[in-house]
Amino acid sequence: MGRELITLESFVVHSKEQASGDLGGETAILNTRAGMYYGLDGVGARAWDLIKKPKTVREIKDALLNEYEVEPARLEQDLLALLNDLAGKGLIETE
Repeated sequence: MGRELITLESFVVHSKEQASGDLGGETAILNTRAGMYYGLDGVGARAWDLIKKPKTVREIKDALLNEYEVEPARLEQDLLALLNDLAGKGLIETE
């Protein structure tokens, strides 16, 4: 059973099966079902912070573009890769 890939129009939000916290600019995430920890820093940690409530990937991308000097196409590619990875690990949900 496959899952849909996340796109710019997808809504994403933290999974109910995770716990996370800020560790001085880095974010530690625990998948409570699998008992595995994951870490994010920099832009990834900021993206994580932005999806405490459901947002479209486009909204996240626009917020990050306002905060960081980064080429838009590169940010979009990296953000989609990150979110698809987090979804695959059960750390975010799509709506």
